[in-house]
Amino acid sequence: MKKVHLVQHTHWDREWYFTENDSKALLYYFIEDVIFQMERDISLPPFILDAQLVVLDDYFDVAPENKKRISALIKQGRILIGPWYTQTDFLIVSAESITRNLLLGINGAEKVGQVMKVGYVPDSFGQTAQLPMFLNEFTIDRAVVWRGWSEHEVNSTEFMWRSAGGDTVTTAVFPWGYGCAKWLPTDEPSFTKTIVEKARKQSQFSATDVVILPNGNDQSPFEYQVPGMLERVNAAQDEYNFKASSFDAFFDDLSQQKGLLPTFEGELLNPKYMRIHRGIFSTRMDIKLLNTKLEKTVSQYLEPLLSLNMLNGFPYPQTAVNNIWREAMKSHAHDSIGCCNSDRVNSMVSNRLQSGIEMAEQLIELNFKKLCDGITASQQGTKVVVFNSVPKKRDCQVELTIYTPANSFSLVDGNGNPVCFQIVAEARQDMSTIIQELSNDTTITWYRKISLLADVKDIPAFGYTTIYIQESNEGLLETQCEEAFGETIEVSNRWLSLKVEADGSLTLLDKRSGKSFYRVFELTNGSDEGDNYNFSPLADDWVISSLGQAVNYRVTHGELVSTLEARHVIKVPKDLSERKKRQASRELIINMTLTLPHNRASIDANVVVENNIEDHRIQVLFPTGIMSDVHYADQPFGLIRRENQPKAMDIWKEENWTEAPVALYPMLSTVYMNDDTQGLAIVADGIREYEIHDNSPETIAITLLRSVGWLGQANLTYRPGRASGMVLPSPDSQIQGMHAFTFSLIPQDNGADDTFWRVVEDVKTPPLVYVGTDWSRFRMNGHSLKFPEQYSVFEWNTSLHFSTVKKAESSDDLIIRTFNPSIEPMDMGTLRSSLGKRIIRCSLSEQAKGKLNVSVQACTPITLRVES
Repeated sequence: MKKVHLVQHTHWDREWYFTENDSKALLYYFIEDVIFQMERDISLPPFILDAQLVVLDDYFDVAPENKKRISALIKQGRILIGPWYTQTDFLIVSAESITRNLLLGINGAEKVGQVMKVGYVPDSFGQTAQLPMFLNEFTIDRAVVWRGWSEHEVNSTEFMWRSAGGDTVTTAVFPWGYGCAKWLPTDEPSFTKTIVEKARKQSQFSATDVVILPNGNDQSPFEYQVPGMLERVNAAQDEYNFKASSFDAFFDDLSQQKGLLPTFEGELLNPKYMRIHRGIFSTRMDIKLLNTKLEKTVSQYLEPLLSLNMLNGFPYPQTAVNNIWREAMKSHAHDSIGCCNSDRVNSMVSNRLQSGIEMAEQLIELNFKKLCDGITASQQGTKVVVFNSVPKKRDCQVELTIYTPANSFSLVDGNGNPVCFQIVAEARQDMSTIIQELSNDTTITWYRKISLLADVKDIPAFGYTTIYIQESNEGLLETQCEEAFGETIEVSNRWLSLKVEADGSLTLLDKRSGKSFYRVFELTNGSDEGDNYNFSPLADDWVISSLGQAVNYRVTHGELVSTLEARHVIKVPKDLSERKKRQASRELIINMTLTLPHNRASIDANVVVENNIEDHRIQVLFPTGIMSDVHYADQPFGLIRRENQPKAMDIWKEENWTEAPVALYPMLSTVYMNDDTQGLAIVADGIREYEIHDNSPETIAITLLRSVGWLGQANLTYRPGRASGMVLPSPDSQIQGMHAFTFSLIPQDNGADDTFWRVVEDVKTPPLVYVGTDWSRFRMNGHSLKFPEQYSVFEWNTSLHFSTVKKAESSDDLIIRTFNPSIEPMDMGTLRSSLGKRIIRCSLSEQAKGKLNVSVQACTPITLRVES
């Protein structure tokens, strides 16, 4: 007889086709009912509050008077909360976001009562291969998931899931979802028949005679009558023994048969039994870009700067920072950051992210000002602080904008030596919009607004250096770039050359290897008759290339960079009806600026799309010329290898999959294809989707944006059958208007070696610059602290990649985190610190964790704690 653990729960979407205000109103009555039933009947089993603490935060917003009542039930283990703060997405949000989700979720749950130590992930659209690592880092060794599993990955719904770094969790899958036993009938004969049928279906792929059966659904009320009916069900049949239970009780029973469980390593993106919705990686790219900007601003700039200033004697606004994270996490739930929502909800997601960016940037500005005001200047002029959050000494080209009435200026370092710079843009600036004191003047004060690159040498590891702007009215300093004319249009640096061919295509030459890559940066535009969940091309699509279309090129050569600007005017259909008729009445204007820095082997791209058409998709193509069956993309704290063309595409229709397993994949920033020596990598800032087309398996296609007009639709090309979500118009998802995208193309001449990874890190995390004028929006009283004009807190000589530096949650200790970005073990290197304090290894949960190893395995984060 099989033992069935019936687990009661609700799955709580904070927002979707309804808003968080709608769900909070419902939550008031929902939680009140749960509390009432639990207090009335002490025999009721535990109830799972969807493993996300935010449900309680929302409830306390509307019913703070019930904190003691619900806390008592949590302490008794009757209402189970955590470990997540929100039910996060795993494929779009950053590794630091997932880390903070668990960190703040567990810490918050423990303050309310206690935390459920099970990695419950009921509805995320696919599971990262790194989930076992994240859970183990928080001392969780059990997981329950839905979406992404099938017998093609692992042949049972219970298995040992192992990450690339060796972390393992005992895992159970809901093959038919968290709502497979929802809304059970209340009359005894129907109840028995129904629950037995549900258990039979649920145990179809079970590895043992221990089965888990979830009873609950979206925003579904507590079915408190169910536990009392199980005894009669057990008496009426002998196939199953039903027990009102919990996840922990299920895993305790399962542990007795652990030897029967297979081991699995990898991600779960299979849509055979449940939809993965691969289109969400490129839905509402405006929101995706905002989210990336917020994550990067907080983890790679704000927290490190606050940490440096904390060591200098300034307070660390930890609550403010954690509140930014919590608000971001409210936008990280699978529907929210997937942007498969109503337009109203997507606007709320966007507003939360923009609010977080505003708060983070203001904290950065104020802390820069505090630091800058305390730096003792060694030169005349305006101080410019260059902050390097990466724990490695670097030479970098940094971007800054200055406002000056002077005809001329120069940059010097602390020794008075010239700093080479290049003006890249200039305009007139009304200073009343910059300086508050000028806002009431009746006359306009005009300054020069100059954007420039400065070549700053020896920027200290995790620290700063100071350079100076010295103004002069002698002569007129203008842009130091030269335009190139002639038949040959080409830009180059010592490593690379980018040339315009006669047909308008671009050829990239890697001078190190002599290998050429043809037709790089080609733009394509095709149809999308899908919805916010899934990309869906027309069956007989008309894909239009930028090649053969009108394009104007302009080349400039400067001291620090050379640029190739291309203005594409592409004739395209305005909508699906025109595309079906092969008509093109609109001009799609795309401006692309390709920059070759003179200090590294990469091409930096800035692409601005003026989106004036509907129901379409824009991609940029990078033919690698590499004959390989696999490629690599980054995932949280590491890399993952994927098939260029999923073999399952040959069987999905025959097996009636819910969705086609097309080669539309997620990335956090990086994707590359090589032959172990030569290849191409793309490192993007906020772009989350790439595709390997079946008709060109050696080409990486980066999706810039897609425009659709529906939340959900039925019978799509890659998703047959019912609509996902709700069939609601979503006109804002057409994202009309201007959109800017940035990414870098990095050729590989020796595979993914240390040199390549150094370039990737430089591209992803450039230094941050503050120009120390007295034009801050807000004034603060001064301080008496004094700082040197150049300072390094610590230096970590390693090929590991920087993730963050922050204050510890429970003390003034410093948390330093790096990770192995590659597929091979990396040497940990040496940390040299001026702090003179004890350094220990800890987990993502910031608890002590073993010894420091010399070698760091692939897909492994290393977190160090510097004791205060």
